[in-house]
Amino acid sequence: MTPAYLEFELPEPARLERLVRVFDGLKRAKEDDAWPAVQTWLELFDDAAKATFWWPTADELSAWQAKWFSTPVESRLADPNLETPWDFKSMIGAFQDGDYALVACRAVDARLGRLEFDPHGAPYGGTGCMRALIDAFGGRVVAEWGT
Repeated sequence: MTPAYLEFELPEPARLERLVRVFDGLKRAKEDDAWPAVQTWLELFDDAAKATFWWPTADELSAWQAKWFSTPVESRLADPNLETPWDFKSMIGAFQDGDYALVACRAVDARLGRLEFDPHGAPYGGTGCMRALIDAFGGRVVAEWGT
């Protein structure tokens, strides 16, 4: 059976290499259920990749939380004023908690890459963290299959 996947426009070759290195580490961590500290993951990301994540100050986080809790529950997830980029620790945590196996991350041709995964059930956790990882290394998701 073909695994589910995200297809993405390839970043520069060096950025793809970094993406694959992180993916392979995440795959090993999921398979072994041995998750290193967040700092260990952070060392695999260059400054450009780190810049794609949300790194709020204590004041920024407090202001966001105040807005979140003052917004009616039924509106929170749809309110664009509450949207933020992924924060780094949450992305790693989502990979850890996702109910899927990571299969492969690779180039499929000269312009496209593919991040493959095998969902174990529904709901499996979604592809948000995978998209954030691809974005961090300069890829752009152009297709999603099997999700």
